[in-house]
Amino acid sequence: MNKEQFYNDYPLRKPDSCKFDNGRVLFVSGSYGMAGAAILNLLGVRCTGASYIHSVVPKDIYPIVASNEPTVVYHPDSLDDEKHLKKLGLILKVDSIGIGSGLNNHPYRMNYLRYILEEADVPIIADACAIDLLKDDPTMFELNKKLIITPHLGEFMRLSGLNKEKINNDRENIASSFAREKNVILVLKGPKTIVCSPEGKIYRNNSGNEALARAGSGDILTGMISGLCSLYDDIFQAVCDAVWLHGYLCDKACEEHSREVFDLMKYNEYADHFFLEMDKSRSEGGI
Repeated sequence: MNKEQFYNDYPLRKPDSCKFDNGRVLFVSGSYGMAGAAILNLLGVRCTGASYIHSVVPKDIYPIVASNEPTVVYHPDSLDDEKHLKKLGLILKVDSIGIGSGLNNHPYRMNYLRYILEEADVPIIADACAIDLLKDDPTMFELNKKLIITPHLGEFMRLSGLNKEKINNDRENIASSFAREKNVILVLKGPKTIVCSPEGKIYRNNSGNEALARAGSGDILTGMISGLCSLYDDIFQAVCDAVWLHGYLCDKACEEHSREVFDLMKYNEYADHFFLEMDKSRSEGGI
């Protein structure tokens, strides 16, 4: 994957389009003490150009999240109604759904995940807490055929029941077998992240660096995968492109910032430069 390939994959935004035409995304993320995860999901999706973003967050963290991302449509959850998400009816109005980042302390996390898996007919990106919920009830893998999971090594160890040494010794084959067995797109994060499809396709990522080895970078990736899945027809390609872009933007940022303390909140700034280059290339007939 490289910049030119990404530009060729990325769908053109039509001059007469409106906010509903360029990717509608729903996030169910964040809980008490975990507002940052929801914020970083939203930052990630904004880095992709998706134009209409919904966020279901608990009422007690809503002011924190909304003050960081004012362009999002929020649906605060008062935590006294386990059918809050169902009543909103949002899963029928969006093109992709991200769930799990920072959801650890939400009392209805299992209900929400099961409802989305049972009822949604769009790509579902399960991250963090949602991955552990799938571990707790593996039958939920059978509920949806458009599921994408994004475990880091520790989460994948818990999911697969295998130890670190065994996974690292045969990482690609084990990940590919898991994706086929569970009928999911698997993003196994880490140095040289790999993406495996249920059909046996494997993408080996070539971007990114050790600056991403920090809390929050995976939440941004979940946002970026959700964003591109809302824009692309080819979901596997969307996931691969998001993984590449996530790493590439960090590589570009680390030309000007240290790998030790690079501020993840600058991601949108580098995404803006990246897409400006794409716009210029297209206007000049380069792609």
